[in-house]
Amino acid sequence: MNNNRLGCLSLSAIIASLFTLLVIVGFALTSGSGFFSAGGLNAKIGKDIGGVTSHAAIGNDCARCHPAPWDAATLADRCQACHTDISAQLSDPASAHGVMMKDRSTTCRACHPEHRGPGAALTDMRSGTFPHDTTGYSLNSHQHRSDRQPFTCADCHGADVTRFDPAVCSTCHQQIDAVFMQKHTLSYGTDCKGCHDGIETIGRKFDHSRAIFKLEGKHVGPTCDQCHLGAHTAADFKSTPGDCVACHLKDDAHKGDLGKDCGACHKPAGWTPATFDHNRAAFKLEGRHLEVKCGDCHVNNVFKGTPATCFACHQKDDNHNGKFGQDCAACHSARGWKPSTFDHNLSAFKLDGKHAAVACEKCHVNNVFKGTPVECSACHHDPAFHLGLFAGMSCAQCHSTSGWSAAKFNLPHPEPTNGGEGGNGIHHGNASCQDCHTVNLMTATCTTCHDSNKPGGN
Repeated sequence: MNNNRLGCLSLSAIIASLFTLLVIVGFALTSGSGFFSAGGLNAKIGKDIGGVTSHAAIGNDCARCHPAPWDAATLADRCQACHTDISAQLSDPASAHGVMMKDRSTTCRACHPEHRGPGAALTDMRSGTFPHDTTGYSLNSHQHRSDRQPFTCADCHGADVTRFDPAVCSTCHQQIDAVFMQKHTLSYGTDCKGCHDGIETIGRKFDHSRAIFKLEGKHVGPTCDQCHLGAHTAADFKSTPGDCVACHLKDDAHKGDLGKDCGACHKPAGWTPATFDHNRAAFKLEGRHLEVKCGDCHVNNVFKGTPATCFACHQKDDNHNGKFGQDCAACHSARGWKPSTFDHNLSAFKLDGKHAAVACEKCHVNNVFKGTPVECSACHHDPAFHLGLFAGMSCAQCHSTSGWSAAKFNLPHPEPTNGGEGGNGIHHGNASCQDCHTVNLMTATCTTCHDSNKPGGN
């Protein structure tokens, strides 16, 4: 038995191992950290951080990024020590880095690998963990290419995922439908991301019934660009005016005379039939006026300034030939010309008594009103039994409008004496003219009543 062995190792084996270790340590010390390097660092010039513009500028100072195994810090901590803007994003749950790191399961180097050479990209999203929605564009509608193969980052971003050329959209979709793309870009421009967000908030799946302006009737037919003319962004679409005249000013047959609210009369089903609440106007429609066509009053579709006086429309219907003035409503109503009313008490000739029952045409022959005489004799000719003795007198001096009788004669009248004894005529007060004047008004016959009353022979 050899007593110089230490377990399974001989003294010579131990010495050889120690020598080999010393050689390795010596080589490492003389060659620097390059002995342990996993590859060259990225040399692309970027933002200046403490005088360092690229990872390659760090040189062989491995400890700048890689903490010692016994150090409590991690590689991610070292990244954030330099990239303070990323550190701030991690506390913002709405940012891309904040979303990815919310569960702390993703590391910086999962997306930003290093030691792949001076010209290699610092961002590699092939791991598929990047929350694309945080960029404002979702990949929801870009799961598969037109050949049904899954999309890769390079399909849209090329070799650098940090950059995006908007022309990529047009180039790809031009191959799918060139005719549509030509028309679409002419209408809305080439900035596809200005309107499209990947989930079709504005696009072919847009539901207009959820918008403030609902599409119905003939509004369903026009293409989008007919109303959203010149819209290049989602904000442009949302700010499109919803008032009628924004699109239909050129179609306004009323030339602005009825204002700008087309919807007050018209419906999306079409310009006709149209309704107008005339009660909103100064001239209310009632009675027979409801049956009149708009064009009869609003000639040549002129609405503003249309006169509201009766005479403006009904001058040709005036049977009075203007003699009653132009205010037809003083006698007539919107229900029709008849029945008509006229307050005769407003005229110089008041109607009372039996005059109130006389038909208008009895006095106003041939509908002549103005200048109608008011003298009694104009209608009531002197009766024969007056024998012309009352010529020049007004009927009203004896008669009243309540009737021809009883009549009262008011001229001085000689009162016969009572039996020649100076009687006071108390028996003659109720006598009528005919009681004494049986033949004519110039001859009085006392004996008609007093044939046996002859006191003293007189």
